[in-house]
Amino acid sequence: MRAKARRRGPRTAGPSFSGLLAGLAVLVLAVVLLFQHSTLTEVGRFVLFTGLGIALPGFALWRLVGGYARNLVEDFAAGFAVGTAGQIVVYLASASIGLQAWSWVWAPVVLLITFADSDVRARVWRRVDQPVRPLQAWLLAAATAVVVLIVYRRGPSQFLPAYTDPLRSYPDLAFQQALAASAKYDVPISTLWLGGDPMKYHSFFHQATAATAWATRIDLTDLIHSLTWLPLFLAGCGLVFALTTRFTPTAESGATWAGPLAVLVAGLGGTLQPLDDVGLGGVSTGVAAYLSPTQNLGVLIALALCLVAVDLLRADRPRSRWVLLVLLALVAAGAKSTILPLLGFGFGFAFVHLAMTRRSTRTAFWGGLLSLGLFLAALVVIFGGSTWGTEIKPFQTFVQLAPYPMLVAEPHAQLLSAATTLLSWGLAASGLLFLGRKWSDPATVFLVGFAFAGLLGTLLTTQSGISQLYFVRTAFPVVAVLACVGLANLVGRLGDRRGVVLVGAAGLCGLVALGYARLESTELPGIKGPWLWTTAALVAVAVVIALAWKVLRRPGNVLVAFLASGVAASMVGAALVPLQAFGSQKASDLVFAHPSRGGATAAEAGAARWLRRNSEPGDLVATNAHCIIQRNVLCDSRHFWIAALSERPVLIEGWSYSNQANRIALTTDSNPSLIPYWNRAELAANDAAFTASNPAAIERLRNVGVRWLYADNRAGKVSPALRNYVRLRHATLDATIYEIR
Repeated sequence: MRAKARRRGPRTAGPSFSGLLAGLAVLVLAVVLLFQHSTLTEVGRFVLFTGLGIALPGFALWRLVGGYARNLVEDFAAGFAVGTAGQIVVYLASASIGLQAWSWVWAPVVLLITFADSDVRARVWRRVDQPVRPLQAWLLAAATAVVVLIVYRRGPSQFLPAYTDPLRSYPDLAFQQALAASAKYDVPISTLWLGGDPMKYHSFFHQATAATAWATRIDLTDLIHSLTWLPLFLAGCGLVFALTTRFTPTAESGATWAGPLAVLVAGLGGTLQPLDDVGLGGVSTGVAAYLSPTQNLGVLIALALCLVAVDLLRADRPRSRWVLLVLLALVAAGAKSTILPLLGFGFGFAFVHLAMTRRSTRTAFWGGLLSLGLFLAALVVIFGGSTWGTEIKPFQTFVQLAPYPMLVAEPHAQLLSAATTLLSWGLAASGLLFLGRKWSDPATVFLVGFAFAGLLGTLLTTQSGISQLYFVRTAFPVVAVLACVGLANLVGRLGDRRGVVLVGAAGLCGLVALGYARLESTELPGIKGPWLWTTAALVAVAVVIALAWKVLRRPGNVLVAFLASGVAASMVGAALVPLQAFGSQKASDLVFAHPSRGGATAAEAGAARWLRRNSEPGDLVATNAHCIIQRNVLCDSRHFWIAALSERPVLIEGWSYSNQANRIALTTDSNPSLIPYWNRAELAANDAAFTASNPAAIERLRNVGVRWLYADNRAGKVSPALRNYVRLRHATLDATIYEIR
C-alpha cells in the first residue's frame, strides 16, 4: 500500500467529480430557464458571449491580477464581476469614439495573452488551492436552485412574454430598456422618451447591456426581460458563498453548510413575516433580481468589492489586488449609487478598529479615500449634482412602509411601525449577535460597517416609492454573510462537526412552525397576536431541537443548542413567505411585485419595432401617448415603451424619471410619476398635430426636428385629417406611423 502511494505521488488540489456535477446541474437549470422565453439561436449567442466574452476573460484577470485560485465557484463568480467591469470600461471608451460595436474585442486579446505567455498561462490555468467539497457543492447547488426558481417564478414567469398584454407589464423595465437603447448610440445616455435630454443616472448596467446587444445582435427586449438577469444573479450567489467561506473555512470549522445557507438567506430571507396580509419590507436579493437590473448588477459589484477588500485588510498582498479594487470601485460609481457610501463606511469602521488596536491603518485609509474620492466624482460627473429625489428625513421610512397604515389610528403609530419592522429584520439576521472573536478581525469590522451604513441610509433618507430601501438591499447580502458566520460560530461551540444536522432540523422545523403560526393568527387584529404566535413558534422549535440534541447524547451545552436552534429557525424561517410565493399569489404580493396596467399590445409593439427598422438612429419621433394610466386630470407618465422598442428619441412620450421631473417632485414633495408636464404649451402643440391636424401644427413639429409620428389609437382619438399632411408608412389595428414629408 505504501509503495503504491509513493508511485502515485502526493495528491494535488482540484475539484471533485461530484462537485463539478453539482455545478453542472445549476448551469443546466439556468439554460433551461433561459430557453423558456428565448429562441435557440438567442440563447446560444448569449451563452457564448457571456462565457467567452465576459466570464472567461474576467476569470483570467481575477487570477492573473489578484493571484487567486481558491475554488472554481469563487473564481468564476468573481471573474464574471471583473469581466463585466472590464466590458463596461471598454464600452465607455469605445463608444466615445463611435466604435461601440467593437467593444467585445478586448476579450479575445486577454484570452490570447493568457495562452501565449507561459508564465501567465501557468498563473491563470492552474489548479485550485481549496476545492469545494462534494457535500458543500451539492448544498450550494440546492440553495442556489431554490432561490433561482423562486425568482424566476415571480419574475419572468409573471411578466413574459413582454409587450403583448397591456395588463401584464412593469413600466420600470421599459424604462431600463429605453436607457439601454440610448446607451447603444449616445455618450452620455439620454432620456429617449423626452426628446433625448442628457440623463443623470447610474447607467453602467445599460452600457453593459448595449455592449451585449452589439456583440450578439440580440434584441434589447430579450436581453432586458429574459436573459441578462440570470448570469448576474447566479454570480452574485457565488460571491455570497465565497465571502462566507472567507470567515468559515471548512477545514477548521466544519461548517460545510454556512456558505449555502448564506445564499438561501441572502436570496429569500431578511424579513420575518408574522402578519397575514401586510408585508414588512422585502430586503433580500431575490426581491429586485429581475425587476431592478441596476440593483442586480450593483449587488454583484458590491460583493466583489467586499471580497477584495477583505483580503486586502487581512494581508495587503499581493499589492496587485488594488488594481481589482480600483476597477470594481470605478464601475460601482456608475452601477448603483448606493455602493460607494457603504464601501466608504466599511473602510471607515476598519480604520477606527485598526487604530484602536494599534495596527497599521494604511489599507483602510487608502480604501476609504478611494471610496470618498470616487463618490464625490460620481456626484458631479455621473449624477450632475442631482440626488434623484433623495432627502434627509430620519425615520420617514417607517411611515412609508406597509405596517404604518394599519397602525395609524394607534398612539405612536410611527414608533410601532419602526419596532415591528426592525424586529422582523433583526430576528431574520439574529446570527449577527454571535460573531464572538470574529470582532478582532478588521475584515469582519469592515463588513459590519458596510452593513450598518446600509441600514443607516435607509433609516435617515427618503425617496418616492420607498427607494431608500435599496441602501439596505445593497447591504443585505453582507448582513446574510455575517449572520451565517455568527450562526456557524455559535454552532461551533457545541464541539460537534455534525452541527449541520441541528441547523437543518431547526431550519425545517422553523418553516413549519412559522407557517402554522401565520395560519393560526390569520384572523387576529393588530400586530400583538401574530407576534405572540411567531415568538411562541420560534421558542418551541428551539426547545424541541435542543432537547432532542441532548437526548441523542450529542456534545455541547443545552443552552448553546437552544440558542443555535432558535437562531437557525428564525433565519431560515424568514424565507417562509418567499417560498410560499412559488405557488401562492397572496404570499407573492407581500414580497414580490406583480404585473400592472400600462403596457403595449402586440400591435403597438410591432409598430414601434417597425419604426426602429425603417428609421435612422437619432430620428425624432412625436406621439400622442403619454400616460400608462389616466383618470380625469391624473396622469401616470411612466410611458417609456415607444422609445424603448423604437430605440429612437421621442419629443414627448412620458416624463417620469427625468431630471426635471425629479427636481419638481423634490421641491413640491409630490410623486414624480404623477406630476403634470411642466411645459403645457409644448405638450399642447405636440398633441394638436394628432387631435386637430393642420399644416401649422405639422410645421411646428417639423421645425423642432420631428420626422416621424407614432399615432396610438388607444391613447386617444386621432384626427382623420392627419394623413392629408403627412405620409402614411405603417398601420396596425392599434397604431399608425406617419412620416413628415
